Amino acid sequence: MTDLAVVCDFDGTATLLDIGDEISKRFGGLEHFQEQKERFARGELDTRGIIESIYARVVAAEPEISSFAVEAARLTPGFVELIAAARERGAPFYLASGGLRQYIEAVLEAHLPAELRQHVRLRANEGIFSPSKPLRVRFPSDQESRRAGCSVCGSCKRVSIAEARREGKSYVLGIGDGFADRCLVQFADRTFAREGSYLQRYCLERGLAHTAFTDLHGAAEAVRRHGSC
Repeated sequence: MTDLAVVCDFDGTATLLDIGDEISKRFGGLEHFQEQKERFARGELDTRGIIESIYARVVAAEPEISSFAVEAARLTPGFVELIAAARERGAPFYLASGGLRQYIEAVLEAHLPAELRQHVRLRANEGIFSPSKPLRVRFPSDQESRRAGCSVCGSCKRVSIAEARREGKSYVLGIGDGFADRCLVQFADRTFAREGSYLQRYCLERGLAHTAFTDLHGAAEAVRRHGSC
């Protein structure tokens, strides 16, 4: 049995685009989306706040959102191989995201074979959809996140890391790109950060060890080689 677990972000990491952002722009308007990002950059919104605010003008039914997500999503090269490598090694694969479970599941169903989908442990927020009211977000792991010491994410990746550790996984490989992945790099044993991303800049500014990636083939190889001499 391996001591390895993988905790991977979804939007902008498993996918080339941030699908949550694309949903906001398409259904809530580009101007509103940009305004919320500017508020976030000024420090007026935390991670939970930006997740809620980008959807504040999105009025659409769940099937419409999911259909759009499937069309917009392009998986990062190597993502399928990464899950396959984790499955072959018997390493739990956590897809830990601040995005919405519904559109993530739709993308996985469209782009992954069933045996790999079954190996993914999805940890994400819940969208509350209405064809006549703005989309609202529920944060199922908010209390766990706070107990783990994070009050800003709403769905902190350290929760998935802690779950893996409770299962006896002493080596966690984390993969991410964004602001919320700061918690990931602080608690994982090795971190892959998308080249040119917020997370990579954060690591460089603070001297945090990381491996830059443009695709996920290197991460898949790290999973395959883990524990070998």
